[in-house]
Amino acid sequence: MDSKDYWAIAERDIEIQNPITDRKLRLLDDYCDIRDGLRVLDIGCGKAWVMRQWVERFAISGTGLDINPRFIEAARRRSAERGHSDKLTFIEGAARDFSPEPASYDIVMCLGASFALGGFVQAVDWMAAAVKPGGILVIGDLTLKHRPAVPRHDLHLPHDALDTIGVIERHGAEVSALISASDADFERYVSHHRHAVIRWARENPDHPDRTGALAQSRTDWMFYLKTIRPHLGWTIFLARRD
Repeated sequence: MDSKDYWAIAERDIEIQNPITDRKLRLLDDYCDIRDGLRVLDIGCGKAWVMRQWVERFAISGTGLDINPRFIEAARRRSAERGHSDKLTFIEGAARDFSPEPASYDIVMCLGASFALGGFVQAVDWMAAAVKPGGILVIGDLTLKHRPAVPRHDLHLPHDALDTIGVIERHGAEVSALISASDADFERYVSHHRHAVIRWARENPDHPDRTGALAQSRTDWMFYLKTIRPHLGWTIFLARRD
């Protein structure tokens, strides 16, 4: 099954497409010093919940990039319904095909989509080049909480929070705040995926992608139970570029 179709099913009923709550995401308002006139770039924006909330309250302009046409369509539709199509632009396609003008954005954000730029280190490098001096980088990703008691060579584990901060600060940006998902936040998020796919499969018993969707869902579910739940967390890092 095409991965874009799979994620459209798994996340069809949610607006916040990361393992974190709306209450925690609202901390970004203060940490990013959101105000009128800012220019925002969101890599892997999905349905663009964060930017859509900001544009309701502030005169910002924003650009969202996502490879999934279902998510881009949803972001455009929701923005149009609220009368914000002139303030938010959504571009469907690979993030690495987008060439931002250097040092041109006040906030560059990537929540759970560093893979779109080749990985965490590459994403920070790309983002640091696009943000203005004094601007804010916002990047959310998996972090290592507990190493396995017995080393597992079959796993590619992410950095822990301290090493992640080191990666960001090597790019000339000082980390000033963290926002972390709780275990319950992550469990709710992954459980929603599992529930949504199983429900879709029951509603579409003859769909040609049914078996593939269920197989992918089980693989993701087992990865969560065996690896994420005991060892990993998810954290948003906020850093200001020099």
